[in-house]
Amino acid sequence: MQNKVLSLAILALGIWCAVDADAMADDARGFLDAPILPGSNLPCPSEADFSRSRPDPAGTPTVVGLNMMVQDISRFSDVDQTMTLDLYVMMRWHDPRLADASRGQGSANCPVPGEGLWMPLIEPENLRSQRLFYPPRFLVDANGTATYVRRLLVEVANTLDLRKFPFDHHEFRITLWPAISGAEEIEFYPLRERLALNSEISTQGWQVEVPIASVRESERNGRIGTYYRYDVDIGMTRDWRNYAWKLGLPLILIVLMAYTVYFIPTASVGQQVAVGMTSMLTLIAFMLALNGSLPRIPYLTRADTLFVGCALLVFLGLLKAIMTTVWVEKEANMTIARVDRIGRWLYPLALLVIILAALR
Repeated sequence: MQNKVLSLAILALGIWCAVDADAMADDARGFLDAPILPGSNLPCPSEADFSRSRPDPAGTPTVVGLNMMVQDISRFSDVDQTMTLDLYVMMRWHDPRLADASRGQGSANCPVPGEGLWMPLIEPENLRSQRLFYPPRFLVDANGTATYVRRLLVEVANTLDLRKFPFDHHEFRITLWPAISGAEEIEFYPLRERLALNSEISTQGWQVEVPIASVRESERNGRIGTYYRYDVDIGMTRDWRNYAWKLGLPLILIVLMAYTVYFIPTASVGQQVAVGMTSMLTLIAFMLALNGSLPRIPYLTRADTLFVGCALLVFLGLLKAIMTTVWVEKEANMTIARVDRIGRWLYPLALLVIILAALR
């Protein structure tokens, strides 16, 4: 069953690589763009044909084609700033020493070679953990094009800009580098720019865009020279409606509860203080309850702007109620009436300004 699943995945990846392939003048890229057709009972290369040296001469980089298929995004945590993905990773390169015309149009399903055969070594830049689902697959076609496929569950990390939370959009990046070889030895080639993405993924509350792959040559921290890098960018847009109902609406109701202190008669000043205190304590409890589900970052987000603004309004309502007790003792009825009249207009106007500032 596992082999059937992997065979279907390899076939799908191979078709994705072949569709819309540009007419490449370079023979290596032409070999890598060829479709993958796993066959049965096809001869595998002999270990006598293996070599630990690159298939290309010195000064000519070996072109390594890369492709991914995202099977699932099981978790996207903006608190930890990590993403957990179930994906297939394909690596292809041309080694004429492994060619055998008797394979015809198919690709032989072979045991994974040991250290006797040169294979490109790649490593992710931002990997936190990984787990291999099935044993890797190694296929070789008649031209000597080798295909190495693995299905992995990986957790990768990115630094996210959450200033627009909960109306934020992120480009989550997965980066692969050659483990050792510089640009003079290995050149990455994207087998597909728009990668395959399963239409049904586990992550809720996010709109996931089609992953985009790109390759460029750049320097690498702590290394001498330049290296090719393979970047996969996955666009993620948060669905803000859940936060509007579970965060925004209760918060505004708490603020409106504190607003009632401007309508409670002066004779019931004790009720004013009680409403102000209750509103303040409710707001604090609400913020503590949400603390574990919001990202811990050193700057204010749009949600933080709403929280801080609402907290100030609730505190002003409590302060007004406390001051009313002082004014009652001084019989400053005109002051109380003036504050109530101004507050009934200024308070909702301030709330509207705070909401617009959070939505800017």
